Amino acid sequence: MIDMIALAVPFKSEFVVSTASGDLLDQNLIQTSFNLSYAGQIDFENGQPIVSRLRHNFESLPSSFASLAFKLINGSDFKCHPYIRIVGNPAKLLQGHNVYGSDDLNLCIMAVVDAFLFGDHNLHNYLDWTHATIDYLDVTYTAHAENESQAQAIIDIMRQVKCGQTKPEPDKKYLTTMYWNRNSKHRKLKAYLKMPELENQILELTRKHAKTKFSHLAFQLEQVNKPEVRQFAKTAIRFEARLFSNWFQSRGLPATFAFAVDPDFQQNNPDILPRLWRSAFKDVFASFEGATMNAYDTNQVEEALKIAYHKILPSGKISYSKANRVFQGYLSIMHVGYNAIKSKTDRATFMRLLDDLNHIGLSKAQLMNLNGDTSNVIPLIRCINIDFARQLPEGFTAPQSLSQQFKNNPALLRLVS
Repeated sequence: MIDMIALAVPFKSEFVVSTASGDLLDQNLIQTSFNLSYAGQIDFENGQPIVSRLRHNFESLPSSFASLAFKLINGSDFKCHPYIRIVGNPAKLLQGHNVYGSDDLNLCIMAVVDAFLFGDHNLHNYLDWTHATIDYLDVTYTAHAENESQAQAIIDIMRQVKCGQTKPEPDKKYLTTMYWNRNSKHRKLKAYLKMPELENQILELTRKHAKTKFSHLAFQLEQVNKPEVRQFAKTAIRFEARLFSNWFQSRGLPATFAFAVDPDFQQNNPDILPRLWRSAFKDVFASFEGATMNAYDTNQVEEALKIAYHKILPSGKISYSKANRVFQGYLSIMHVGYNAIKSKTDRATFMRLLDDLNHIGLSKAQLMNLNGDTSNVIPLIRCINIDFARQLPEGFTAPQSLSQQFKNNPALLRLVS
């Protein structure tokens, strides 16, 4: 699903003047239409758009944010040309929640665009949509654990996993969340449990609705409390990739509004988002590969090593010298720790040890988590199953476009907030 979209829409050239400081908005436009601190959010109450000042720091919108946010940037950042930045969650705009949703680029992009235009603030008269670009997309797919305890165990194990240039950054506040490359301008990765986030969202919505009685908050509460929504979130492990414009461009894809809504491109590339998501998470999932046994069962590991690395000598006797050597390396990692052994071992020797252990069914992620705890650990590769054909509950009906919802019944606009 597409979980969040940020668009940059430049102003038309006739409203921009060139100065020594760069391209800036025409002062007459600023004086008559809006000021340089122009920013806000759009909600829909009883079918009417309500444009208000943004109540959150625009640069750090919380995951619970269910409105559409916009901000004027007057040529002061790397784009150099004045533009409006628009950020919205298409799933919440289209259906009132983001526990699951569509990954149809056209549907999701246009939900954000339509919600902005429905705000009726006349900005579209000044904007050049033909040159609009995608700042980033949050692309999210879900795995389901057998139960909530197993889901948390998987997140705990991920907190120790390092994967090449993809650096882990455990969340210091929430034990249910894990980040990688958090400060990257190409891709940011996140793994988290959906149910705790949903419960926090319900508490926040309940508090706000009790205070304001807004109908759009009542609708959101109705949606997130549906049995099928809560059931889907219960054991969900979400893998979210925030893909920036640089990520698209480095793969030969234009990060433009026109690209996102081009029906021919999407018809010829129906799996474009899963492919980009797989590429983003490639290093993380590579560290799980090869897990087929319990890493703490020393007898099973020793027996597997003897089967894999025995050698028949000319005398007819069987030598287990390599198996014993690899087994001692495995025991050292188990009792001393992965990082400690890595720091004390020649790099080539250590990499051979990892390859030998991976060959018998121990993944890099498992080895990184060895700490002497003899509890049974289910191999990660069996637990994390991203089934792209089962990202939606049975009976799910894709939502109509926002413009179609409005056309059918203007009162339904309350659904988009």
